[in-house]
Amino acid sequence: MLTQGHLAANPVFADSPDRVEDAADRFARADRPPPPGWCRDERAGWVSLRRTGARLPPQGWKIHASATADEAARVVDAVWEYCVEHGLSFKFLRSSTLLALVNSKRAPRSAGGKLITIYPRCEELLERALRELSALLRGVKGPYILSDLRWHEGPLYLRYGGFAPRFCFSRDGDYVPAVVRPDGEPVPDMRGAVFRVPPWAGVPPFIADRIRASRSGQGARLPYRVEKALRFSNSGGVYRAVDPGTGRTVVLREARPYTAVDDRGRDAVARLAREHAVLQRLSGLDCVPQVLGRTVHWEHHFLAQEFVEGEPLTEAVARRHPLFRPDPDPAERAAYAAWACGILDRIGAAVAALHARGIVFGDLQPGNVLIRPDGSVCLVDFETAFGTGEDAVPAMGTPGFVAPWARSGTAVDTYGLACLRLAVFCPLTELMRFDPRKPGQLIRFTEERFPVPRAFAARLREELAPPPGTAVEPPAVAWPPDGREAAQWEPVLDSLCAAVLRSATPEREDRLFPGDVRQFDGQATGLAYGAAGVLHALHVTGYGTRPEFAGHADWLVRAAERAQWPRPGLYDGLAGVAHVLGEWGRVQEARAVLERLAAFDLRDCGTGLFGGLAGIALAFLHAGDAETAVRLGDRVARALDGDGDGIAAPGLMRGWSGPALLFVRLCAATGEEHWLRCAETALARDVARCGAPHGRYVQVRDGERRVPDLAAGSAGIGVVLHEFLRHRPDPHFARLRDRIRDGLRTELLLSPGLFTGHAGLLYALAHLGGPQELREVHLRGLGLHAVPYEGELAFAMDGLLRLSMDLATGAAGVLLAVHAAVRGGGGLPFLDS
Repeated sequence: MLTQGHLAANPVFADSPDRVEDAADRFARADRPPPPGWCRDERAGWVSLRRTGARLPPQGWKIHASATADEAARVVDAVWEYCVEHGLSFKFLRSSTLLALVNSKRAPRSAGGKLITIYPRCEELLERALRELSALLRGVKGPYILSDLRWHEGPLYLRYGGFAPRFCFSRDGDYVPAVVRPDGEPVPDMRGAVFRVPPWAGVPPFIADRIRASRSGQGARLPYRVEKALRFSNSGGVYRAVDPGTGRTVVLREARPYTAVDDRGRDAVARLAREHAVLQRLSGLDCVPQVLGRTVHWEHHFLAQEFVEGEPLTEAVARRHPLFRPDPDPAERAAYAAWACGILDRIGAAVAALHARGIVFGDLQPGNVLIRPDGSVCLVDFETAFGTGEDAVPAMGTPGFVAPWARSGTAVDTYGLACLRLAVFCPLTELMRFDPRKPGQLIRFTEERFPVPRAFAARLREELAPPPGTAVEPPAVAWPPDGREAAQWEPVLDSLCAAVLRSATPEREDRLFPGDVRQFDGQATGLAYGAAGVLHALHVTGYGTRPEFAGHADWLVRAAERAQWPRPGLYDGLAGVAHVLGEWGRVQEARAVLERLAAFDLRDCGTGLFGGLAGIALAFLHAGDAETAVRLGDRVARALDGDGDGIAAPGLMRGWSGPALLFVRLCAATGEEHWLRCAETALARDVARCGAPHGRYVQVRDGERRVPDLAAGSAGIGVVLHEFLRHRPDPHFARLRDRIRDGLRTELLLSPGLFTGHAGLLYALAHLGGPQELREVHLRGLGLHAVPYEGELAFAMDGLLRLSMDLATGAAGVLLAVHAAVRGGGGLPFLDS
């Protein structure tokens, strides 16, 4: 999950929150040496202290302390003194900056509020600490910790969980934090936003009393009947509810005290009150929801508003946009342009009506616009609205719809509305922050694809133009607009390789190349989001022999060796590391990783390619251990025959196409035909999740969405169908493969990446032998996404908020795909095109 902490740490790449620059506001205790006889450690933004030689139980009841920014330093001081006096191990966030990020709107709800964690060794110390710290911290306020049980009315909270790291497989095959049942079986340590106690965990009587009291002491019922949660954030939720007295459907906007404090010191509750006042000021306008009242339930505040029937503009665009589908005809483009321009005119009129009442909306973006069934529009979420006469800068805004030079007065809405106009046609406005020339490229794309009025584009150029003098280093090479010759792509490939090299941080232990935030969740060495994937792409494209990369394989070896709880899988763990080390000629190190993998407890491991048995078996098979590969393949085959296979999604990475690839490779290695029968059954399961809109192309169905991508969509299924057909002709599968290939012509994707974007479809077409004209669709699509990084070409990760160099979401995946398309050869492990 990409949080505000990952964004705040680095303006270019997603980074670990502990990399946030906070030297100016570290708590004094964070820099104090440990007392005599104590050990100190600092990692991931937490300062930990424990007595030398002290041993903690592996799990138990832990105490969390919460506090506002004003009181946090005092609370840290008090807890430090108490824990040192009584020999209790504890940890605390090192700065008020990190505390603000933990409590920010986009922070994980399960972590919100946690300033300090205390680890009592026994129930006696637990009860004593709760009693005595409650007295010491009486009157302290702080965000409610949703995952915990509150201890009376103070800032202390409780939950049962692990004290030391331990992991196991969840029911869906993910590798997650674990606790151990009394019978010795590890089970997932549930860390949600609701207090839960494992049914087998011992509950001391004083905690049981508090649980009963909390269930009966939450005061009067909320005067509305909640029917559905529409969305959640760390600062509260938005709910559809019914007023029992009138039967009227309403929307409830929730605000949690002391959360999401902005740079003006206002928390979520203060902004909710402000939103209430703004909506009252706008009463009577049909472009805003009617405000119905405010209420407080328990400790949370709620604003009741009119329920507006309609769909968000984001969903309306996704459903209607012709370039999200293969081969739209000119009539479809013209009809969409007429609809979009009409909607945009009505949004413009709504914004003008707000300005006439003296209100700036402050956060114009597609998710904050509802389209009613009659085509009229309604603006929602006035959390950042302010008066036109106020000397105010919105504390929050949506990336891709704000600019630093338009952050006051009505200029905020003027710029946001211009971004909205462009995003309805080309929803890649997030890329404009990386390149001031990007608006011009996106506007040209819109003009070329849609019959928009000339004045429409001219207005966008004027309103989106950065201030004079705005500079950015352009890439050394241009992305070829229609390059057919391989030689035209050599500078592009060289530039992508140079960008990867310049981004590398071999001096860091937590990651080698910047990429998706999942690398900070134990996947920094992996194929998908970590170092192994980048090194694989460099190897198969021929760049791995360059001396500049000589030490990067050493980094991978060291990182794999020091990982205490590595994941086992192909794309997230040891199997992928072993494969890539073998590619780089590090045979002994690869064998050592495989030996560690062979000792892994895989009883509850899933069956998929990404992190499951199929990918692990392929790694062993490639390394020459056919016996282990067959044994794991038999387990996958048994799951195919049963109901509890743990595979709920289709596709190459987590669906049945990954196991089908394993079965095909086992057939080739052993000569046993029954593996092809298993592959046929597995592929049939994924094909059953596909549909054929208008009877033409075939794509994965996900509700009303059609998914063509490589990881979870039709492209990955088509690639494995192709591998199956190399071994056994099948007219039905051949037709499906061809119809899948013909459907990989979607011109506009919201990601450039290998797993979910243009690079993945380009790679699939190279693998399937698709016609050059189809490949050029995605080469042009990648050009639309390309941005500069230190004078080289780079690409943004999924969501487009930060650049990425990894295989799944970034430049390494693009490098691999373009190389496969223009040079031929090279590809994903066990899928060399």
